[in-house]
Amino acid sequence: MKVFGIGLARTGTTSLTKALRILGYRAVHFPTRFDQILYHDAATDTSVAYRFEELDRLFPGSKFILTVRDEQGWLASYSRFRGLQVRIGKNWPMMREARRVREILFGTQEFDPEAWLAGYRRHTARVLEYFADRPQDLLVMNITAGDGWEKLCPFLGKPIPPVPFPNLNKKSWLSRLPPGLGWALRLPYFAAAQLYDYAVQRLQSWWLRHRGQGRAAA
Repeated sequence: MKVFGIGLARTGTTSLTKALRILGYRAVHFPTRFDQILYHDAATDTSVAYRFEELDRLFPGSKFILTVRDEQGWLASYSRFRGLQVRIGKNWPMMREARRVREILFGTQEFDPEAWLAGYRRHTARVLEYFADRPQDLLVMNITAGDGWEKLCPFLGKPIPPVPFPNLNKKSWLSRLPPGLGWALRLPYFAAAQLYDYAVQRLQSWWLRHRGQGRAAA
């Protein structure tokens, strides 16, 4: 059984990924290639969300988690996040995949609040309609509003761990600085975090792939 986080970016997907890892899943955040999904127990974020019907067909019996948040909070968070992405550059694998997925979900690369909100609503409605007759396979979580272990663990059949539920990417003191200074301080951290996440994903995929090949040869 695989677990898929099918909420859009800025709905708590990083926190969900960390939570799944705490529960023992090999989880990948924003996979950029299909083999990363294949060789992990769980995958999250927009690059997973847009293709959830396909993943349901390919991996029957999987569990799906739709992370949501209040619409205006999501738009404000995505606006800040989009600005950081633009400043990093267009050639990172994550950025290329993000551009492709944005075209599918929102129909545009530019941050247009109306288009983004319409895409968010379409995606949410599509997920809820798809799983309307299978409530046992879908969990809706609002992590930003406080949902945590008490919802996630029963859904996955896991005991609640003795640690707080991760709450990552919270709005920090950087957001209260003047815009220019805030960007200058936030951008190196964001770039380093993206590079680290990408490197970890590549290493995990390589290790899991080669381990699987070794078992097949044996």
